[in-house]
Amino acid sequence: MKKAGELLKRPLAGIIASIGITLLIVTLSRMPLATLLSIPLPLILLSLGLCASRLLAQGLRFHILVRHHSSVRIGLGEAFMVRGVSEFFALTTIPFIADEVVRAWILTDKGEETVTATLIAFAELILDVLVSATMAFIAGVAALTRGEMGVAMVLFTIPASQLALIITLALQTRHHGLERLLSPTGWLRRRIPIGERLLNILRHVGTGSSKFLEALTVGRGKAILAALLAVTVAVMSIPAVTLYIVLSRYTVISFIDALFAFHAGNVLGVLPVTAGGSGLTEAGAYLYSSRILEVDSWEAVVLWRILTYYLTILVTGVMFAYYSQRMVRQKA
Repeated sequence: MKKAGELLKRPLAGIIASIGITLLIVTLSRMPLATLLSIPLPLILLSLGLCASRLLAQGLRFHILVRHHSSVRIGLGEAFMVRGVSEFFALTTIPFIADEVVRAWILTDKGEETVTATLIAFAELILDVLVSATMAFIAGVAALTRGEMGVAMVLFTIPASQLALIITLALQTRHHGLERLLSPTGWLRRRIPIGERLLNILRHVGTGSSKFLEALTVGRGKAILAALLAVTVAVMSIPAVTLYIVLSRYTVISFIDALFAFHAGNVLGVLPVTAGGSGLTEAGAYLYSSRILEVDSWEAVVLWRILTYYLTILVTGVMFAYYSQRMVRQKA
């Protein structure tokens, strides 16, 4: 990562934009800054521990995928570092693609084939969406049972679209649909100025993804898939612990309520609109907590984002700086 300075341009712009959105929320809601600047130290330390736990879970998942699908050998410690580096880009750029590209690039830099590295990176994205969309859909059911039709429709529409896309891709992959689609390339070249090299990459992804999916659904692969899903549930639940603690300062709620509120925010935050889902995540969490949980407090939502989003950016930023310097020294 010799061009770390260039790589940091967009993340830094994303951080500035996110801070601007947060300050706008603080201003419009007339939130006292003193409250946000006086977060109890035990709560900060607990949030740091939860942040580390989530990154460890992500590192474990990445390690499992690399161990069973890659020829490259990466220890659990390095998998944790790689996942922290990619998470930094996930939180500071437009959702999707950026962090997956970082992981794929690191794997290819270590000698892995581009197709395999890409499939491993995007497998994590699919697992995240699969679990998160399911939880958001269930949150929509909970909202519907409480008479909040508007909230329910939002939590039905977006997750249903995500799940439908994943299922479609899985079915097409399993039956080599992508390969059949790309086999007659003439019509595509005539309509879209796309190179043969890119088409060949897509064909290889189609072939590789079919084998990749089969490896996760046959024999030992089923146990690996179950482990991956279990770890993903942990990854997509840990931030809700902090939200539960914060909201519990305002009212008596269950962890399940906080989990639903988190996924209500997350389902909006993953829309590719703002860096790290800033503004959208807060809006979703606030909408659910105010309408369903009767916690009408922007202060609680912003406090939660500081303890999860900004704290994680700080931790992963340090990891990025360390890992970049280590790679520079190794190649010197």
